[in-house]
Amino acid sequence: MTQPDPGAIPRALPPEPAVARVATGGAGAGVIYDIGYRGYDGPRLGRRFAVWALFAFSWRAAFGLGRSGRAKVVPWGALAIISLPAVVQSAVIATAGPVGARAGGGFTYDNYLFRMSLLALVFLAAQAPELLVGDQRQRVLSLYFAHALERVDYALAKLAAMVASLFVIAVVPLLVLLLGQAFASSDPFGSFRDQFGSLPGIVGTAAVYVLLYSAVGMAITAFTPRRAYATAAIVAVFLVGSAVSPLLRRAGAGIGDWTILLNLNTVAEGVRHALFGDEANGAVAGASLTGTAYVGVAIGVVAVGIAAYLWRYQRIEA
Repeated sequence: MTQPDPGAIPRALPPEPAVARVATGGAGAGVIYDIGYRGYDGPRLGRRFAVWALFAFSWRAAFGLGRSGRAKVVPWGALAIISLPAVVQSAVIATAGPVGARAGGGFTYDNYLFRMSLLALVFLAAQAPELLVGDQRQRVLSLYFAHALERVDYALAKLAAMVASLFVIAVVPLLVLLLGQAFASSDPFGSFRDQFGSLPGIVGTAAVYVLLYSAVGMAITAFTPRRAYATAAIVAVFLVGSAVSPLLRRAGAGIGDWTILLNLNTVAEGVRHALFGDEANGAVAGASLTGTAYVGVAIGVVAVGIAAYLWRYQRIEA
């Protein structure tokens, strides 16, 4: 064995953590190690920042940002597919001129979302459970509610994230259509100036569909603790209504055109037509209902859906 050099300078050893020995009775003793944890003395950003942080996190989650490639398939696939007809029609118009619009599908600002609403439904049915169900299943709601967030803050932040993400899905293809028509003209800037007047209708149409879809979809998801059940329930509510509505309308039974209001897609189209005019689509074109009926039903559905959603989060077990 080598002997230590008596002339060597001893090296300084790192300080050991403070140790406090606590007697536990008898021969044994407990030991507490101070490993350096300290309290947070910085600024408290408060409730508003917590709501914003949850909204931003949820919006990113709706598009799978910061997650695996598998989480991005449905949201980005839905956005790509719902935008594809607008891209194709814009390319046809750029090649063949305005007469080629019908060859490209005949899509307009008035009928685009009505005809492509199934893709918005797919996004809603897949991503609403993504925002809500995981927190219920993993029992982390108590962690949210134990800090600056109130229950209503959590619910509204998640709802706002769903509205914002679905609005992107709805408005992007309409903007692609607008830009395609503008740049296909021989005078792009002049054409864009002419098309600029359509922006309120584009944004308003997207908002009508998004609010109606989000209120119903989030309310259903809040009451469903399993992702597959929530997705199935959302699809069922929209598709069953669209299937039952024409059957009851043919049966008549003195109800008249009121049965078309069972179809939420028709309700959204009726509101769009009532607010922004132009050509009506689907059952709205042949119905005798006034615009007030569509607007009233839409407001009622949105109000009931949001109220049920918030009520659920006031009483949900955390």
